[in-house]
Parts: sequence; C-alpha cells; structure tokens
Amino acid sequence: MNSGYLSLILLCITLILFASGWKELYLRSISHKGMLLFFVSWIVFSRLTVTVKQVQVQLVYVVVFLISLGILYVTQGFIHKLHLLSIGLLLGSLHFLLQQLLEMDPILIVRDSEWDTALLLALVAVILQRNALEQIAALSIGYLLGDMYQAGIHPKDGYHHLGNGTFQDQWWLSVFAARTMTIILQTVYNGFRSVIRSWMERKGGWRK
Repeated sequence: MNSGYLSLILLCITLILFASGWKELYLRSISHKGMLLFFVSWIVFSRLTVTVKQVQVQLVYVVVFLISLGILYVTQGFIHKLHLLSIGLLLGSLHFLLQQLLEMDPILIVRDSEWDTALLLALVAVILQRNALEQIAALSIGYLLGDMYQAGIHPKDGYHHLGNGTFQDQWWLSVFAARTMTIILQTVYNGFRSVIRSWMERKGGWRK
C-alpha cells in the first residue's frame, strides 16, 4: 500500500463510526463542528506542501502541531501540562528509536516497520494516558518530534521532508488504535466491576 492511503482509509472509517453514533465513545469532548473542521483541514492540507530552504513541509504537519498546541493550552494546571509534554517527548524519542532499530534489524519487523512502530506507540500511550484529548496530544507531540528526527537524519533528494505520507499513516494508525484499545479496556474493566459488584451483593444477600 502506498504511503498516505492508510490515513485516508482510517479517516473514512472514523467518519462512518462517528456518523453511526460512536463519537461519544471515541471523542466525547469535541463538538461535531470541530470534528468536521479537522477532517476538512486534514484532507486539504495533506495535499499542500511548503518549501523553506532545504525543508519541505506538508501542511498537515502544521495541523497536527496546532492540535497539540490547542490541547496543551486547554489542559488545566502547569504540572499537568508538563506531564503531558513529557509523555510526548518520551513517545518522540521512542518513535525515533523504534524506526532506527527496525531499519537496522529487519528481522524484528512483524508486518511493516511503520505499522509496528505506530501500534507500539499506541500501546505505550494507552498505558500512560487514558484521557482522549491528552492521548491525542501526547501522540501528536511524539510524532512531530519523531518525524523531525527522522527528517534531519534521512534527507531525500536533498530535502528534509516533514509530514509526508508515512507520518500521516502512522499518526492515524496510532490515534485510532489507542482510542480503540482504551475503549475496549474500559468496557472490559466496567464489565468486571459489574460482575464483582453483583457477586458481592449476592454474597451479602446469602449471609442475611
């Protein structure tokens, strides 16, 4: 599959899910207008590129940067902001490390190096953060930094590329996987709580 196609497929799947009423589970705190603006911005800016000296920036990279900045801004408390930023820095370093490791030793690749990296980052994000917006912000910061590291070390045709198709695919796969895993874990947790609560109530009833 060519780079950039996966992000469009996941974007379409997300639109279908949101239209089917799944938005409240995936992103409850964002309005429908905000989501529509994001989808339109992604589709438009993923096709636009700006060149500054030796750096080519696909404008979707700026969209992800603005998302991160906006979520950091609305996050309450300096310590909370710092914690979120530290998770993003960790994910950025992990992104770069995994990419370099998989390039040096392809035997570690399960399916595809980019997909493997994206899913591992999603798993780490789920472990470190449950809140939807903060999860997205942490992953976004991680990808912004990771892509910058990669572009600095591996220029193509004399240019450093930021926000290319691989970046878009990985960002979408990580965010979609992280939100899906979080929902599944929360559902399982709530199910266990209900079972245990029901068992405790029955146990109390038997004693009476």
